[in-house]
Amino acid sequence: MNYRHLSLHCNCGEIPDRIAEVGFTDDHNLVIHWWCTHCQKVVFIAKSLTDCWRDCPSENQSLDIVLPKLDLDAMADEDANFLRSIGVRV
Repeated sequence: MNYRHLSLHCNCGEIPDRIAEVGFTDDHNLVIHWWCTHCQKVVFIAKSLTDCWRDCPSENQSLDIVLPKLDLDAMADEDANFLRSIGVRV
């Protein structure tokens, strides 16, 4: 699954310790609610579902495409050699 991180922060700059609620409004907004431990305020972030849709990563931004392919066999050989070098039997 590919996703894009949603950056959350209070006006004071503090990031939430935990999210209290996630929900939807009657006018089609995503709402995220938490308590800011720094400034001692309730914080609500609202984002329209249209904006959420626009912010979703496209298929050409998939991690499978962006990240290089890993050669797992070569990595296993390197790991085994390293373990042998520190005295671990493989």
